[in-house]
Amino acid sequence: MHIKSPFLAGFNRLLGGRKPASAVGKLLALRRVMDVLCCTQLTSLFGAFLPSDLLASQYPMPGGSRDRIYTRAVTFWAFLGQVLSPGTTCRGAVASIQALLALNGLKCSKDTSAYCEARLRLSVRWLMAIHDHITQRLMLGHGEEGRLLVGDGTTATLQDTPALQKRYPQPKAQKPGCGFPIMKLLGIFDLRSGAWLATTHSSRKFHDCRLWRRLFWRLLRGDTIIVDRAFCSWVDLARLAARGIDVVVRLHQMRSADFRKGKRLGKDDHLVDWLKPQRPKWMSQREYDTLPAFITVREVRRCFENRGMRTTELIVVTTLLNLKKHSANEVAALYARRWTVELYFDDLKTTMHMEMLRTKSPEMVCRELLMHMIAYNLLRAVMVRAEISPEKASFKGTVDRLETWSWAIWLAPTQQTAIERTNEMLESIASDKVPYRPGRQEPRACKRRPKPHALLNSPRHSMKVNAHRSKCRKAA
Repeated sequence: MHIKSPFLAGFNRLLGGRKPASAVGKLLALRRVMDVLCCTQLTSLFGAFLPSDLLASQYPMPGGSRDRIYTRAVTFWAFLGQVLSPGTTCRGAVASIQALLALNGLKCSKDTSAYCEARLRLSVRWLMAIHDHITQRLMLGHGEEGRLLVGDGTTATLQDTPALQKRYPQPKAQKPGCGFPIMKLLGIFDLRSGAWLATTHSSRKFHDCRLWRRLFWRLLRGDTIIVDRAFCSWVDLARLAARGIDVVVRLHQMRSADFRKGKRLGKDDHLVDWLKPQRPKWMSQREYDTLPAFITVREVRRCFENRGMRTTELIVVTTLLNLKKHSANEVAALYARRWTVELYFDDLKTTMHMEMLRTKSPEMVCRELLMHMIAYNLLRAVMVRAEISPEKASFKGTVDRLETWSWAIWLAPTQQTAIERTNEMLESIASDKVPYRPGRQEPRACKRRPKPHALLNSPRHSMKVNAHRSKCRKAA
């Protein structure tokens, strides 16, 4: 008969000292150490832009009450490292956690399944709360004069899995098995700080205007937003003007402008009334009846001349009607800043490799997109700490310096040394300024030729590879 209770249970503690630590006790101690290490490192790099209360361990992760090594702070730290260092796999993220623990004489398993499950347990609302906290910190001091925003749409390629193909189908022109799912994005950025404030996404069949209207609730009274002519709609201008939101947009190609009519404000600058159009199919009759019979807009015509290019004539439409506050040249200059959003998307898709998301389920794609937003805003926060404007700062230089200096800061023997190294990193970021290069042209062409591999014009399982050759053909 096996007896589970020990003989004279308290006698061995009297002779051998304290009671041996249980496995749960060791796990709890390891979890506390990892939480402190990860929170300390995140705070040393990003300061008060990250909410320390949300990263604290007293906020348990959903999905059960078991004690886990991968808490919110640890999972967030590793996931953020993956996004900031494009190309890092889950195995690399677990290896970074092992290296961090090895510096403190601790160990953890190299298995990636626990980390992958922990990423999926990260709450979307929790990630959105972190993102909102970062953007609020970046927007401090911009509330009095109103936010200057810019919005535009783009696309991201996803992994070719059945779940993603069903949610975000590939273009119809591509054969089944030869394309990738496409997710359409529309983002709103702040021009003064470069922060990515809001985004929405859908399948590729939706028009940008449909996504654009989903973000109206993120706009505040006093904001000024700049968009391209795809968003020049009477209904949208009327709805935003009623809420006290100003719009600067290029005139739509289907609408003409006659500067001989309306109230003249100056040369190629006048006020004109746009009559109410017919009710769109997507709008209810009740909401349509609340719109006014006409809206007054301002049309400004300006010519933009670039050396080596033909002169471009643009007609800009805006609800900034006060000539004393906003001259015609200022309105035209505001629309000229719309191109900045293309540079923001270039930083995301080229530098941070967001052009193709790597997770393989719709649930994880949502979390990966939020982590890209958080990582991008944290990089902008580092630029703010370096006291350099987003127009002059080098985004790629900031990414490189953060990746190089992070371990030097984390390995600092004392807190004072870590602060000194952080200040040196910020000085290095501030010294790397993008020069003013007017009229610079970057043709969208590749100099390096791709390798002469055959194109995958049918599903991979139906392709036949020729032996000892780099070509393949369709199987008979």
